This record gives sequence, structure tokens and C-alpha cells, in this order.
Amino acid sequence: MKQDNIHTFLQKRIILVIGIISVFGLIMVFDTSLGLYAQRYHYIMLQTIWFILGSIVAFVLYHINYKIVEKFSLLLIIIVVILLILVIFTSHAVNGSTRWFTFLNFVNVQPSEFAKIFFITYIAYWITRKKNITKEYTTFKENFKLFLLPYLLITSALAGLIVLEKDLGTAIIIVSISILILFSTDHSKFAKLNIVTVGIYFFILALISIVVEPYRLQRLLTYLSKGKSSITSAGYQIHQILLTLGSGGLLGVGFTQSVQKNQYLVGNTSITDSIFAIIAEELGFITALLLILLYLYLIYLIFKVSINSKNFDGKIIAAGIGFWIAVQVFVNISANIGVLPLTGVPLPLISYGGSSIIAFFIAFGILLNINRNE
Repeated sequence: MKQDNIHTFLQKRIILVIGIISVFGLIMVFDTSLGLYAQRYHYIMLQTIWFILGSIVAFVLYHINYKIVEKFSLLLIIIVVILLILVIFTSHAVNGSTRWFTFLNFVNVQPSEFAKIFFITYIAYWITRKKNITKEYTTFKENFKLFLLPYLLITSALAGLIVLEKDLGTAIIIVSISILILFSTDHSKFAKLNIVTVGIYFFILALISIVVEPYRLQRLLTYLSKGKSSITSAGYQIHQILLTLGSGGLLGVGFTQSVQKNQYLVGNTSITDSIFAIIAEELGFITALLLILLYLYLIYLIFKVSINSKNFDGKIIAAGIGFWIAVQVFVNISANIGVLPLTGVPLPLISYGGSSIIAFFIAFGILLNINRNE
């Protein structure tokens, strides 16, 4: 197959899979939001607007060479950092978290969602310019001072601000992307030592961030006890999620027929963090499995773009987007089935949330441009 045909094939397949997941997401947001708001179409109308805006942004970025975005990546990540600082001090707390700017009393903007894609573009820019220099490092001390330490500081600064917003889940995703990008791009003689050092460093920081916050420690203890010791308190939500999952069987209880979504799950989590459980309850294990397979196929296509890219920075950005989606899908679904503690991470293109949707479409626009220009 000729190179142009490969690019066209990947582009069509990526757009098709994104379209299928997105339409399914809109249907499920409509389903799960019925009864959550006085105006029954409130959430689906907003989610549709976010998808339209996201599609426009993706279309524009598809026609702008990704290297231009990469060129401004430092400025973009600085803007994100400023917004992350401002949101800590100016936003009102929601369930103990300060993650959102609120406009017009109903539009919430979450800067940490945009941190993911702009972190990827900046890291790609930074590593690409370090690529040839790292080969000249002769000692680990030199490698640590000039490469590893700055890399740790960049990731720590971004993840640390997000942790201060009480959003450990997003911070874990940022760190995971950082480690996976390093694992896939560092081919220096210190590569293994670099990866081990980064892994140990962030593992220790994660433990500290859990221990110093009582609610995080309680979540961890609840997870370790499988929720059995605290069904009426800290373990309530995971207990209800597991009941939701288990009641669906192979084919589900029927579209819109969920018992759990408006009566037992906390707040509006049925349209955000726990929407996968509602999918499994209403449409069954088979539909939930098909959704997972769609995600896996999308991730496969994204990594094909990375492999086919002739430019090192294009490879990193595409791989970073693939890692991002893979980690976020894994964390969300694993939390829903009790494999990981609850983290408040949305399911890509399915969960309700404007910032998350638009951030993903920014990523897809850049990804398709990489595919187009390589």
C-alpha cells in the first residue's frame, strides 16, 4: 500500500471510530442525565455544543501544521500553569476540589484537562531538542543534571499544581504519560536507570500525596478492603457502582431503565466518572466489551500514526496522545470495576464535560495533521 493511501486509510478509520464513540457518548449522556436537572435536555444540549466546538477546533488544527502548535508549546504550557494557579485561589470548591472556572453560572472550564495535551506537545518539543545532546552524556551525574532533573521538574510542577486542586486522578495521568513517553523515546545508555529513577520518584510522591490527605487515604483503605468495611460511608460509591455493573448481565436491563443512575450513585457521577457502570447496567456486558474494543482499536490506529511519522517530534506527540487515551480509559474502567480506587477521571468522549471533550478534539486535530503531513 502506498504511503498516501496508508495516511488516508488511517485518517478515515480514526475519524470513523471517534465518530462512533462520540455519538454513543452523546446517547449515553442523554440517557444518564434524565432526571438530574429540572430541564431534562440540559446536559445533552451542553454536551452537543461541546462536541460541535471541539469538531471545529479539530478541523482548524487539522489544517495547521502541527509544528506551529509545537513551536508555541512553551507559551501554551505557561498559560496552562498560570490558569492552574489561578483556579486554586479563585474558584469555589466542589466536593472539596478547586478545579473549575465557572462562567454564566453553568459553564465550567477545567484547565487540568488542557494540561494533558499541551504537556504532550511541550515534552515532544523539549525531548526533540535534547535528542542529539543526550547521546553525548558520559556519566549519570551529567545525564541527571542536564536531562533527567529538568524532565522531573517539568512533570512535577504540572502534576503538583493539579494535586493541589484535589485532582489526584489527572495528576496520575500526567505522570503516567511522562513515564511512558520517556520509556518509548529514551534510547541513551542511561535509559533504564532514568526510567527506574522517575518511577521510584513519582511513586514516593504519590504515597506522600495520599497520606497527607485524609480523604485520599480513606479511599485507598476502602479500596484495599474492597469496600466491605464501609458500605455506608467511604465505600458507598464503589459498592453502588459494583451493584450497577453486576445487575446488567450479558444484555443489560434496557436503555434508560437503570435503577442506579438517579437514586443511588452520588451526585451527577452517573454522567461523568461512573457512566461506564450505567452502560454495563443498561446495555450489558457485551456492549461494554464492544466499547472497550473500540477504544483499543482507536489506540492501535493512533500508534500506527506514531510509527509512520518520519519526524521524531511527530512520533512523540502521536504516541503521547495514544498513551493518554490508553491510561485514561484504563484508569476510569478499572476504578468502575474495583481494580483501582475511585479517582474521578472521565471516560474519553463518553463522560459529560466540555473541557475534556474539547481537549480530546484538540489532540485529534493535531494527530490527524501529523498523519497528513508525514
